[in-house]
Amino acid sequence: MSTPTYESLQEIVEHENKDYPVGVYYVQPDEMFMEHVRWHWHTEIEIDFIKEGRAEYRVGEQNFTLSAGQAVLINQNIMHCIKAADESPCVIMSLIFSPNFLFPQKDSVTAKNYLLPIQSDEGFRTRIFDPKDRFGRNVISYLEDIIYCNLQKEFGYELQTQSLLCHLWLLFLSKADTERIHTTADVTPKKSMNPDEMRIKDAIVFIAGNYSDSITLEDIADSIHISKSECCRCFKRAVNMTPFEYLMHYRILKAAEAIQRGEPLSVSELAFSVGFNNVSYFNKRFREYFGCTPTEYRKMAKTEHRDKLSTFGLSLSHI
Repeated sequence: MSTPTYESLQEIVEHENKDYPVGVYYVQPDEMFMEHVRWHWHTEIEIDFIKEGRAEYRVGEQNFTLSAGQAVLINQNIMHCIKAADESPCVIMSLIFSPNFLFPQKDSVTAKNYLLPIQSDEGFRTRIFDPKDRFGRNVISYLEDIIYCNLQKEFGYELQTQSLLCHLWLLFLSKADTERIHTTADVTPKKSMNPDEMRIKDAIVFIAGNYSDSITLEDIADSIHISKSECCRCFKRAVNMTPFEYLMHYRILKAAEAIQRGEPLSVSELAFSVGFNNVSYFNKRFREYFGCTPTEYRKMAKTEHRDKLSTFGLSLSHI
């Protein structure tokens, strides 16, 4: 399973076996809160295979749509979100694994020669694989084998997965800028997050610690030492929201979490606890996000609809 820690948008992926940091997850964006996998990042590498329908990805400033049969790699520490591209069901098989599974010693010659090129290559910040070209077909073939292997879990599947991942990694290396890497005396991995994303992480930490107070755009901008206008531009470029939109979004999610925990608060108490000083406005914004009032949400949270109401848009079901 995965544990979202939204104070920094980091998703902590908890695999079934800590000694086997590989997981295959079944993801249906249209079955999640607000029908999308929320903005998040993690220290593992993610490779998604679109099994059914069409999925719209936003990775940093990139925006692209994938159809059934295509796949995409999202490297470590890259902020991204996913939603269904249309009203048809969208099913994604997501492979998430730690590079430590292949390169347990980060300072080893092996890691320097074979891990660092992928970590340092801008072309592998995110990369789309299409079955129409040979490279894409080969990647997807290995990916399907890894997914199948981890679904069946026959004897020795961990070793087989490691072998398949090694072959897959060699394919990636064939496309990486290895010549530049090996002709540079002292190479260090590039920061996966761009300056906008790093600023936004800090701003989000500030919002998480102060959302219940009357914070302003100026407060958010001051927390990351930039102007209000630049703060708005950073948020828009990195997560396609304004700071105010993110603050409202976060407050409503915290209210929904309180309801799901069964906290015995009246609607007005709930509104004030998450930073709203106007109950009518709180009800209006809550309905915009959830399609119901807080009172209706509380009733539904006690029924079979609980999974659908999860605020954790990136809670992935482990196969």
